[in-house]
Amino acid sequence: MSEYGQGAAVSYERPRFRPRRPRGGLGFLVAIVLVVGAIAVVADRVAAEFARQELRSQVVAEMSQNGVEYQTIDVSVGGFPFLTQVARGNYDEITIDMTEVRLPAGRAKGATLSALGVVARGVDADTGELVEGTAKVVAEQVTGTAVVSFATLESLVDYSRFKLSEVRFTESAGALRATGTASIAGVRVPISAVADISVVDGQFDVRLRDAKAVGVQTPQIAKNFLDGLVERSVLARLPQLPFSLTLDSVTVEPEGLSINATGHNVPLVT
Repeated sequence: MSEYGQGAAVSYERPRFRPRRPRGGLGFLVAIVLVVGAIAVVADRVAAEFARQELRSQVVAEMSQNGVEYQTIDVSVGGFPFLTQVARGNYDEITIDMTEVRLPAGRAKGATLSALGVVARGVDADTGELVEGTAKVVAEQVTGTAVVSFATLESLVDYSRFKLSEVRFTESAGALRATGTASIAGVRVPISAVADISVVDGQFDVRLRDAKAVGVQTPQIAKNFLDGLVERSVLARLPQLPFSLTLDSVTVEPEGLSINATGHNVPLVT
């Protein structure tokens, strides 16, 4: 008989396994990778900021050369990582934002845009020339958006040959409304109409409809005159937009006309 007594149970305790601590060498390697990554990110952002400043300086010079004035201008460079873009001399996206842009008069009257936003994609610029300030910067595609005030539109539209004067534009329920004074048989008659506006060959095309006299009796001669206005179209041209942008479309907003413009293979800096 066992000294522990008959029927006594014998228990065995399993050995405990302690998790191994990571080797010091692996932790050091991870730390090195993180440090190198952080340095690369900082270098990438520094390079992007340098390019932004250089591009801004050259865009400013380009605007001055073309007679375009403005209140503020900001240039930003998009895409990450940036250093790979520097290496290949091609940048994913460059954004240029300007305020109170005063366009010089050319074939059209001068005009002011309260804001102009430009996004250039597929931008080629030799890195060495960019550093030296001599780069020719060309964008594969450029899109621009801006707001044209109603006052600017009024300065561009000429209704004098239709014996209309004092023409004013406002927004009403998403549509463009026109008011003015018509000279009918020597009598000045205040009128109101809806103005349909579109873009034709890079110009504003303005057509009046639903024209009516305001606050006065309308004799037959006046009715004939107002009916004739519906058949008339007036073209208004904005001065040349920066970066060779061509007017594509227009919508009516409470603060003015929202325009979209595009360009292809556009030299941002020449």
